[in-house]
Amino acid sequence: MNEVVNKKINKGTKSSDIAKKVLLYGGVAIVVPVILVYLFLSFYYKDHFYNKTSINGVNVSGMTVDEAEAAINAEVEDYVLTIKERNDLTEKIYGEDVGLHTVYDGDFSELLAAQNPYAWPSSLTKQHDITLNAALEYDEDLLKEYFEGLKTFAPDYEMEPTDAHISEYGENGYELVKEEHGAKVDRDKMYEVVKEAIIKLEPELSLEDAEVYLKPTIYSDNENLKKALTKLNKMAGSQITYQFGDVTEVLDGSKISQWLTVDDKMKVQLNEEGVKEFVDYIGKNYNSFGRTRTFKTSYGDVIEIKGGDYGWWLDRATEKADLLNLIKEGQQLVREPAYFQTAQQYGSDDIGDTYVEVNLTAQHLYFYKEGKLIVETDFVSGNLSRGWGTPVGTYPVQYKENDATLTGEDYSTPVKYWMPFNRNIGFHDANWRSTFGGKIYMTSGSHGCINMPPKAAKTMFENIKRGVAVVVYELPGTESYNKDNKENLVTDPADNKKVDDSQNTDNSNNE
Repeated sequence: MNEVVNKKINKGTKSSDIAKKVLLYGGVAIVVPVILVYLFLSFYYKDHFYNKTSINGVNVSGMTVDEAEAAINAEVEDYVLTIKERNDLTEKIYGEDVGLHTVYDGDFSELLAAQNPYAWPSSLTKQHDITLNAALEYDEDLLKEYFEGLKTFAPDYEMEPTDAHISEYGENGYELVKEEHGAKVDRDKMYEVVKEAIIKLEPELSLEDAEVYLKPTIYSDNENLKKALTKLNKMAGSQITYQFGDVTEVLDGSKISQWLTVDDKMKVQLNEEGVKEFVDYIGKNYNSFGRTRTFKTSYGDVIEIKGGDYGWWLDRATEKADLLNLIKEGQQLVREPAYFQTAQQYGSDDIGDTYVEVNLTAQHLYFYKEGKLIVETDFVSGNLSRGWGTPVGTYPVQYKENDATLTGEDYSTPVKYWMPFNRNIGFHDANWRSTFGGKIYMTSGSHGCINMPPKAAKTMFENIKRGVAVVVYELPGTESYNKDNKENLVTDPADNKKVDDSQNTDNSNNE
């Protein structure tokens, strides 16, 4: 029994030994190659950088010192900076053209020496980013020369930015012109960003993103600009129409726009001097105050009459002030100018067909109303012997007054009908006289007034009004004329007179 047990025990012992031997030899077979691989790679990583190693951003995995340095230098030597510009312009700067190279602060071999070759298994799953202090250098002169030769500086490409602004006045008035960004850079700023891009080895530089382009200073959304536009169009939208008889003068945007400007603070300015010149133009062309007139008398003679204060007389100061306000308010209307004095009508003949014709030589007058002869009478004018002769000229009736008292240094005379036309000289009834006309005026005339028979004065008073022209003249050869001698009398006022455009002359007044 014991022998059987011993045999079994011996048999089991032998099997166990065999298993141990198999395990032993098998383990050795596995470990030895691993050790060999480990040792091989340990020796390999003495001369090569670990896997997943980069130096200054360049992958140098498995490279020797020389290979790694060459790889980094190759990236610098092959470097190209692409510059993206406006108007689809692209330019390039090549590293080799500007002498780009790397200067290292240290040695690649020192980086490799710092690497533990026997610890390579632990490095298999790690990223090894190594920074070697280095500086990229370039030739400053070459870069400046290359930089200055870029197309972006050429006249065909370089365009100044323009501010948003208001257009010139046109068919649609004033319009807002949007800003233009142009394509002009700040050279100094661009040079700095180009250098920075090269030093960082950036492959691309957008000048738009770098914000090196010069910008407009005023944009179309500027509130002050929009307010100025509105105000300009309001003023230029004014239309002031003047009607001078058959002649029309229209003041509108085509003229007003020449007087409008916008200052640096975007305030609209209306040039008052321009408005004054326009008012002066009206005065010069349509004033007839004191003008020398060519007049066809009721006797058929054509004479020139100087002096007097009849005619259109523009109040220039008031008209200028009113016009400035109308333009600022953007008014559109038909306007009669502001006058100190008006005439019966516009045109070369501003007297019209209602007027009084006074012939001092004949001591005879005619009063025409709307073309009809209303009064014809002899009269007595100013006393020549006393130096009170009635002045010639063309005058307006100033007013008319019932029951007036005429006063002077040596007289005070009540009259029923008073119609002054030249200061204190006027028409009035003279019931103290029994005769009129002839040569009475030479020695027994008035103080300058036209003394009329009461009945004739009454008829004139009832039909005349303020502003009617009074034409006073002398006509040699008519001294002996009287009412009963009318062979040469022309009674159609349309043929009686006409007015030319001669210049204003001063009148002398004699009361």
